[in-house]
Amino acid sequence: QTHIAARPLPQPLLKMGGAARCLSLALLLLSPLLASAQHRCRLGDVRQPDGSFQLGSCEELLLFGESVGDGGAIKLAAALAGNTKLQLVDLWHNGVGAAGAKALGAAIAKNTVLKRLYLNENPLGAEGAKGIAAGLAKARGLRHLWLTRTNAGDEGAAALATALAANHVLEALDMWECGISGAGAEAIAVALKGRHDGLRTLELRGNAMGDRGARAFAALLPTNKPLSTLDLLNTGVSAEGRALLREGLRKAASLPYMVLFEDAIGPHQQRTSWEEKGQKNAP
Repeated sequence: QTHIAARPLPQPLLKMGGAARCLSLALLLLSPLLASAQHRCRLGDVRQPDGSFQLGSCEELLLFGESVGDGGAIKLAAALAGNTKLQLVDLWHNGVGAAGAKALGAAIAKNTVLKRLYLNENPLGAEGAKGIAAGLAKARGLRHLWLTRTNAGDEGAAALATALAANHVLEALDMWECGISGAGAEAIAVALKGRHDGLRTLELRGNAMGDRGARAFAALLPTNKPLSTLDLLNTGVSAEGRALLREGLRKAASLPYMVLFEDAIGPHQQRTSWEEKGQKNAP
């Protein structure tokens, strides 16, 4: 049997009376949780009376639905550029447009600590996506970027494709329902061809890329090693396009464990490919 030694109480606790000892022991046990809460910040914790941001020791900044707009995003970007603590910024649904996105793009180009940036449901448009892309091309810290429903369109997708060609550290890009057609999807697929590092998860659900996009990703899969999750659900792919994707999966360099696209019997979730490749490749 394994013997686990009990950890002795600190000496100051042993000298305390019963009630004081219980209170101090409770605080000691809760201290990791309290410390974690202190590092998870909201708008009221960081925004100053003049509108500037003081990020202090924040490691996560949760601003979902706070409507900070471009002005707030610009001031946050100013604080973020030289910050060495913050690892996650959630700006989901904040009314951030092109000007705020450009400021944030400039910040992520300089910041090496931020790992996750969530910009879902902000009206960035093509110009805002270009601003983020300009920063992403130089970013060396960012690992996850969410841009769902930001109206990036094909222009934004093309700019992000150029950034992806230069960026080797981003691991996940989420662009559901961004108004991307076959041209934009093709640009992204071409940028990722032949890669041995970089993006592992790409989500393009709800973009009408059609068979042009399917053809591009079918050609990508045999050449890209890191990509392991590709979400192409509800992208207007025909039976011919689905056949191309299956052939690309059969030859896939990375043995991807999840590729989603519409099938005749509903969403195809890679099970056919698991059977083709052998159950050992299933997650």
